[in-house]
Amino acid sequence: MRPIFRLSLLLLVGIALFSCKSSKKLTQQAIYFREISDSMLQRAAAQYEPVLQKGDILSIVVVTPNEASAKLFNQPDAATESGITTQGGGATASSPSGYLVDENGNISIPYIGRVKAAGLKRSELTDVLEGKLKQFIDSASVTVRLSNYRITILGEVAKPGTYSIPSERVTIIDAIGLAGDLTIYGKRNNIRVIRQTDNVKQTGTLDINKGDIFNSPFYYLRQNDIVYVEMNNSKIINSDQSGLRTFGIVIGAVSALGVLVSTINILTN
Repeated sequence: MRPIFRLSLLLLVGIALFSCKSSKKLTQQAIYFREISDSMLQRAAAQYEPVLQKGDILSIVVVTPNEASAKLFNQPDAATESGITTQGGGATASSPSGYLVDENGNISIPYIGRVKAAGLKRSELTDVLEGKLKQFIDSASVTVRLSNYRITILGEVAKPGTYSIPSERVTIIDAIGLAGDLTIYGKRNNIRVIRQTDNVKQTGTLDINKGDIFNSPFYYLRQNDIVYVEMNNSKIINSDQSGLRTFGIVIGAVSALGVLVSTINILTN
């Protein structure tokens, strides 16, 4: 066998083996929850309720036997419409209305005045408001909801953007689902969550293949969290493989041409 044929054959075999190995690694990286057992999933049912922050917009609904009395405290709230809206790719979301938690952490309610809201859970603020309403109304039920609960998802996901969500119990898995899942090139073991609390930014890293993800303080997302999915090395390797495949085709063509020339020489001699 001539040296050029031997070299071409070795190159083609090497390219094939490299491509096969990279494909297996890429497939393995794309599998979720590889190291999570059923017992870990059963322990994951933790209760979570978001803590109200400055800048939140609250929908507060007062229900009383006297409808006229309830109207004194209720206001039209465009954010009570159900559904998920996104901001990204040209889509827009309507601005919510409600009671703003100001820079001092207070909300201002007619007749009641200023009420401290930042740092409280919804259930705690509900109890405070129902207590204050007793001086005006004998029987009142209060419902508090976040109107501007939204998260931003960026990086290697199918549909990056900002999502306004009617629910206040959203996990990192929910966020990935909203964004149309990670692409095959997204890092499953290094999903970053950027969170701001009281003007301090925090960063958490999540690995959705590990069981301790459910115990992470970043598993349940908070309003205005930013989720970033990094690109893995396989995307770079895959780009390089395109060049290698092209090179392999050229080597194959050269080898075929060499075989043809050798065959012609043998036949003519």
